[in-house]
Amino acid sequence: MAYNCYGDLYKSEVASRLRDRGYDVKNVHALNVILEEMGIQVHSGNNWLVTEAGVKYTIYKGPVFDADAWHPEIVDVVSDYLDNR
Repeated sequence: MAYNCYGDLYKSEVASRLRDRGYDVKNVHALNVILEEMGIQVHSGNNWLVTEAGVKYTIYKGPVFDADAWHPEIVDVVSDYLDNR
């Protein structure tokens, strides 16, 4: 179920959509590691901090810890990254 009426997604939904496309993204942690490789977020203590580069894919105006809503385009961005790495 989408985060809001705009269709923004929780990370579990992003991981699920990537699995549906045939990518080996087993869970949210695997997605977090991929997003870290892409520079979209960084591991900070026990949390994940969205970087300035990653803010454009969230509903937020600046870096936040553990962003809970991501624009659906993140699925395409991650799949492009996985295809080209």
